Amino acid sequence: ILLPITIIAVLLLISGCSNILFGSTGSIKVITNPPGAKIFLDGKDTGKTTPCTLRNVSQGNHIIGVNLSDMKCTEVAKVEAYQTTDINIEFYPQSILNRIKVLPSNLTIALGPENAINISSVSAYYNDYSSVNVSLTDCTYSSNSASAKVSNSGTITGISEGKAIITVSYTKWSITKTDTVLVEIRDAPLQDNIIYRALLIGVGDYKNFPHFYPAANVTTDLLSPPYDVDRMRQTLEQCKFGSTDSAFFVINELKDWGATKNAIFEGISSTFSGADDNDISYFYFNGHGFLDTGTDISYLCPSDTSLAIDLSTMISVDELESALSTIPGTKVVIIDSCHSGGFIGKSEGENDSANNKLVDFNNNVINVFSVNQSKGPLTTNQYKVLTSCHYFQICLGAEDFIYPENSFGLFSIVFCEGCGYNVFSSPYPADDNEDNKVSLQEGYSYIESALELFEQDVQVYPIDSTFTIVEY
Repeated sequence: ILLPITIIAVLLLISGCSNILFGSTGSIKVITNPPGAKIFLDGKDTGKTTPCTLRNVSQGNHIIGVNLSDMKCTEVAKVEAYQTTDINIEFYPQSILNRIKVLPSNLTIALGPENAINISSVSAYYNDYSSVNVSLTDCTYSSNSASAKVSNSGTITGISEGKAIITVSYTKWSITKTDTVLVEIRDAPLQDNIIYRALLIGVGDYKNFPHFYPAANVTTDLLSPPYDVDRMRQTLEQCKFGSTDSAFFVINELKDWGATKNAIFEGISSTFSGADDNDISYFYFNGHGFLDTGTDISYLCPSDTSLAIDLSTMISVDELESALSTIPGTKVVIIDSCHSGGFIGKSEGENDSANNKLVDFNNNVINVFSVNQSKGPLTTNQYKVLTSCHYFQICLGAEDFIYPENSFGLFSIVFCEGCGYNVFSSPYPADDNEDNKVSLQEGYSYIESALELFEQDVQVYPIDSTFTIVEY
């Protein structure tokens, strides 16, 4: 009878996370964040991982070591008889993985391995606003459809016509974040099918700008751009184009610190990947703009723009055009920033009052959206452009510091409301001829009229265009 009882007692002692010692002993409770770290007691591997309570530890000071991946930490635990000593170790460095961003975020590919496309990049973003490029082999991939497969290195191959969502996962410090790529697989290009895509960028929070700049007594960051992106998204999501009521195939966003110069160019490449000559691509930017008075060249300011005037950290009109020129089809460019008129070549000396307003503008506009001077201007059907002001003007907006979501750029809010934002009946305010469409000229005329009181001169290219920018 005594032998089984003895065996049971021994089993009870050695089960769980315990070290058997005799005499007056205590316990050490070891917790790490994240969990799963190996526990060492006085240099010896206990075979246990966190969280765990080491029992029957002799009184006195003991060295507790914990190893997690390539991270190590040691602490001294003072053990008292019949007491439990708590050891809590935070492995997290100052930065914690918040999210990942996979580019391209959408793809249109043809069937067959010869048309396979690689995921171009995976970026990890942390709570301290830092970011790094992640090796594709450090991620895991899966497809939700038999229409497409994805390899361990991020190569996507079309198997059959249809759509698939490719899920990309990345784990660091026991935190796993995922992002997706929307893939459309075609047997052959659909020449008569127009696909609409949009990249919406709103930069209000700048990495290198102080929130308040005492020397100029101004607030350098902006509240409205991210919220204007939300309004623009809602406006575009309501669109139904043509007899088939085609909606936007994809609408991607870059906001605040995520809208770096590199991210914007990568966003252009990925968002409009797969576009053909029939497709229509929308590029919207809302944020600070800069005018180099020495050259009269206008620049967009991404989130990593240098506080010192370093033009290389900004996006010039030539750089933007160079990126957009690689996209087949029609490009609709909408810019809400100071000095944005420079992106369509507006000259300061022009008189925009009276009847010659549009005529004078048309005589000066075609010199900017070209790959280089030797190639000459692009044809008018490639670019449809609205900008919020002259190249020498600044833009107006409303910043609500109590309710930031009520903040707006004046140009953007008028554009969105004229084209259907928060409009619950037809026709839309900018739809002057009430044909359930808003043409480029109708949009321009509506905004120009609304902003005339504020002496902010909206610009358009080309003039008198009947090209539809919004349909409902």
